[in-house]
Amino acid sequence: MRELEASQIASESMKDGNNCCQSVLLAAERVWGIPVGDDILAAASLFGGGMGSGCTCGALAGMIMVAGIMDKKSCTPLGVKLAQQLHDRFKEKFGATCCRAIRKKQGAFHKIGNKACIELTAQTAKIMVQELEEVLNAEQPAGYITDNTNPK
Repeated sequence: MRELEASQIASESMKDGNNCCQSVLLAAERVWGIPVGDDILAAASLFGGGMGSGCTCGALAGMIMVAGIMDKKSCTPLGVKLAQQLHDRFKEKFGATCCRAIRKKQGAFHKIGNKACIELTAQTAKIMVQELEEVLNAEQPAGYITDNTNPK
């Protein structure tokens, strides 16, 4: 259920003008109530479009940023192992982690209005929830990150 919510939030966030990295962060904020303030969103503003160079996909960067925030808040270190797991799952799903390489695979129809990036970002938010909740549920005491409230 949360994965669909995160996917929808990320998609709407992109349509509202946020980039892929910001949209994944905002989905995590809404789904888990983690703190994503203006400074984090400002930092994420330069990750769109593969950091302006077409390199690492911003949605992937956002998912890794969320994992870092969750890692800091959790009592069990998840660290590099989780980042690697998220990276590998992303690459398995999209065939690459480089924004430029992913965009080359997209058809002309999907490039209209950034449709493919919106879909990719929504799917990344879904992967984020699936992977993080699986890890956290296995490693955290019952009740950790169970509500959908935002402490702001």
